[in-house]
Amino acid sequence: MNWKKIIGIIIAVAAIAVVGYALIFAGKEEETITVRTDKVTEETITETLSLTGMIDPSQTQEVFGQGNVSDLPVAVNDTVEEGDTLISFDGINIDANFSGTVTAVNAAEGEPDLSAQTGTPSVILSDLNELEVAVQLTKTDAPLVEVDQTVTLTSGDKAYSGTVTHVDPVATETPGATGSTQLLNAVISFDENPADLIAGFDIDAEITTNTSENALTIPIEALVYNNENEPFVYTVENDVVQNTPVEIGIQSTTKVEILSGLTAGDTIVLSPNENVKDGITVTTQDKE
Repeated sequence: MNWKKIIGIIIAVAAIAVVGYALIFAGKEEETITVRTDKVTEETITETLSLTGMIDPSQTQEVFGQGNVSDLPVAVNDTVEEGDTLISFDGINIDANFSGTVTAVNAAEGEPDLSAQTGTPSVILSDLNELEVAVQLTKTDAPLVEVDQTVTLTSGDKAYSGTVTHVDPVATETPGATGSTQLLNAVISFDENPADLIAGFDIDAEITTNTSENALTIPIEALVYNNENEPFVYTVENDVVQNTPVEIGIQSTTKVEILSGLTAGDTIVLSPNENVKDGITVTTQDKE
């Protein structure tokens, strides 16, 4: 029997086993993933509702008449005072209910007025010195909006502060291309009347619907939902990931309020992918 040959074979097998063992564990070390993390913080969080509204005059008077137009002393862009005559029908004067600007004239002196038949006002008077914003609320948005809520209004690169001053008591049906929709009308007033905005244009409105002070918060990208649509986050302690159920409250555009499940200073995983699982070891990288 060639013992040298047998011993050589044994040594070779042992060497292969050692190398294989090393490769397996080296592979396991390579499986350790790096995750971006952040801390649970305590701060004030604000929930908002974003809408697009229409800039309107605060007051509008639409005149519909019958008979012949016997006098038409105004033209578009004229400024009138309260009580001034806007138009006369067979000697009967229709006066301005407030001081404002004539924004439309659809009649001619000496001709019959057809506004009642066409549905187009003979004269429109608007108060352009005080503007407001009309918004329409869907069934989902309506319960969130109340009178006296603060609003940030944005047009281009300029922002204006405002307040919700009116919400209709009932919704109205609005026809659309794909059918009718029920919408609730609301009004936002400017805290200071803007001199650089024009009625008839749209404007973006962000209504503050809820605020929570000294709230525990996490970035939105840390929140995950399981198959039962229950919220949870991945926390990291001693480089080990843990699936942590949470109860959430209000949320802003970037943060979510945590009502239970976490404490200030806890480390949470941001934007976890499918490789992040309960119990795995990770290398953490703080959020930049």
